[in-house]
Amino acid sequence: MSSYNENLHSSVVTSLDAQELELQTVEANLETSMFSLYYAQGARITTAEELEVTTAKYAFQKKVYEQAIIDSDLSTNVLQSANNAKDYNNKSVSNTAVAAANVQIAANAILKLASDAGSIFSIVNAADFDTDIYAQSNKAYVLMNDTAYEAEQASQHSMEASTAIAEVTTTTLADKATVTDTSIKDLLGVVTKQYDDTTALLSTQSAELATANTNEKKAEGILEDYSVSYNATKEAYILNNSELNLNLKVTTPINVGDHDSYTVSFNNYKSPFNVKSADGKDKPTGYPVENYYIMLVENSKCSTFNINDAEALVTEGYSNRYVSITPSEDTVNGIYQKIYISGENSENTPVLTDSEGESLELGKEYVVFVMAVFTNAYKKIINTFDDYLSAPSKKFVLKNQLSAANAGGIQAPDTDNVIKFGVFENPSYLQDGSGTEVLKNIQYRCAFLPNDQDLVRGLLTTDELQYIDEEVKDREQLEALYNERISDIQARIDALNSQQKADKVEDTPTKDTKTTKASSKKVTKTNPLSITEKQRKDLLNLELKVLEEEKAAALANESHLQPGFFFNLTVAEEIPAGSYTVAEPGDMTLIEYLLNEIDESVLKKLGDDKMKSLDTSMNSLVSKKSGSQADIEQFIQDAIDLIEGVIKEVINKGLEVLLSNYGQLISDLILLARGYKFYSKKVTLAPETTDNFGNRLINKNDYIAAIISITNNPDENVNTQFTNALSDYQHTAAFEYNDPYAVTNQVISYPKQTSIN
Repeated sequence: MSSYNENLHSSVVTSLDAQELELQTVEANLETSMFSLYYAQGARITTAEELEVTTAKYAFQKKVYEQAIIDSDLSTNVLQSANNAKDYNNKSVSNTAVAAANVQIAANAILKLASDAGSIFSIVNAADFDTDIYAQSNKAYVLMNDTAYEAEQASQHSMEASTAIAEVTTTTLADKATVTDTSIKDLLGVVTKQYDDTTALLSTQSAELATANTNEKKAEGILEDYSVSYNATKEAYILNNSELNLNLKVTTPINVGDHDSYTVSFNNYKSPFNVKSADGKDKPTGYPVENYYIMLVENSKCSTFNINDAEALVTEGYSNRYVSITPSEDTVNGIYQKIYISGENSENTPVLTDSEGESLELGKEYVVFVMAVFTNAYKKIINTFDDYLSAPSKKFVLKNQLSAANAGGIQAPDTDNVIKFGVFENPSYLQDGSGTEVLKNIQYRCAFLPNDQDLVRGLLTTDELQYIDEEVKDREQLEALYNERISDIQARIDALNSQQKADKVEDTPTKDTKTTKASSKKVTKTNPLSITEKQRKDLLNLELKVLEEEKAAALANESHLQPGFFFNLTVAEEIPAGSYTVAEPGDMTLIEYLLNEIDESVLKKLGDDKMKSLDTSMNSLVSKKSGSQADIEQFIQDAIDLIEGVIKEVINKGLEVLLSNYGQLISDLILLARGYKFYSKKVTLAPETTDNFGNRLINKNDYIAAIISITNNPDENVNTQFTNALSDYQHTAAFEYNDPYAVTNQVISYPKQTSIN
């Protein structure tokens, strides 16, 4: 290679390396700012929740405080009344005793007088019987006897009154009233302190909330700044890569399932000279390149990989370490090559090992080089026989994609505070080397996101959330995702069509049919359902239409709906233990799960005969509550027949309604047909259950259940082979948490009392 070419190539490589390094740095800063914003919002929401609890506590303690004041006033009045009763009782005892003594003296005098009157009457009776004096003496005698009797009674009553008044225990009453008043006053002191402390805490937390709001806004601003820097750096890298490195890109799949291929794309090498020959004829197609060679290099070794290494791979015949592409009319505007990581190496199904001859490993970082070999005529024109080696592509990692729980299948808590949901997953992801299921290899973590608009008020607006979501997406754009899935399904359909036309029994496979066959073999191992090629094709056609409907709906509504704060898969993967609850195996059957996705009213409205067959099949499963393998297969077959009938006969009448109501059901049936297995899961809400910020759930508050599908294998090398998934929490219905141990605190209100001093 000439010095000029060497310097040029070195400058290009250095420039792209520097920009990729800068992109990685800014991306790391962006991710850090994402976590900073998340935890700043967590601090703000935590403070707001604490303030909410303190406010409720303050309201309760205020009532207790007011009630304690009322009780204190009552106890003061009771004590005063008891003391008054004690004083008055003591005076009554003394006065009654004096009165009793005086009455006794008077009674004694009257008795003495009565005795004298009796003596006088005896004398008169003896001397003057039956005279006027006798009659008067007799009358006086009778009156004195009556008076003496009444005096005796009065003396007795006064003594009894003295005894009775002495028995009144006003002293004990006064002592108890004193103790009670002291206790009430002590209680008032405690309640007053608690009330004052809560008031001070309320004031402190209000100030902390203001500080948390400020910190959250700062974190939000930092994230937006890094978002701008990231976009600028990314655009600069894309521009330089496009202009200086053939726009070399590697695209990895992002749809759910096994990822056994990646796509390399690059632009043709353009000649700097006139493309017309001296006689005016066009140059050969792809001029000045005779062949392109795609080479896979482990990222750790890319810095030492050079043109000599690339040429050696070709000249020494390592055909499995490169993919050769001859320019043609189909590649003049750009070259796209899908490369598989397993299978036979043929022209139609390229399987590329790395530059060392090692197979590509999931989870490991790689780059791609493209070598362009010029035609001899072009080399003579430029007077150098050097070929062209691109700079390395941006590093990429190939991973399998886990399934996310369907948002519509996440049920609200039942009476036992149990949340049920289901997930369709590849059984091989949950197995060890012997084929035994090890459920701990994948965890389904449930994070409860607060969904209280008053709680998150003042955080990000809908526009701000949508802006940040757009800036920090760690996946391709939504439209690209659906386009990839749609194109993949269309390729499978085309492959099946080609296979049926050629030879249904045995045929030389193309790259797509080989993939389909490999997939079919994989299904045979794990799929209990008997799915024919025709049924598979019907399901693929159905899935294609479902995806097109989903794409239209998704692109029409991309806004961040809930819960009002920043949350995504990157953050969800890193929330610590204690901020999520691991789901346990549930008892929901596959049939029960599928039936939840069917609306019988839709079948009746459409009224087609073929739809009635699905209705009959569905009702049969409903009556059984579970089904045999034959029942499930018949149900799937009825669904396929139904779609076939709809597409052919009532497409204008029923397809739109069918897809909108059965889209998820159809997707689930397709996963079952591909060998995925249904796993029932449940999460039990307990008093110690926390939200995603680690705070205990608050009674009567609303929450959203976000399910994180995440690998949890003890071997980290296994974990790096998978991309985790997050359920669509933005479209998951919120639920109100009801704490079974919550006590309704009621303050008893007593009628107002007046003093009885």
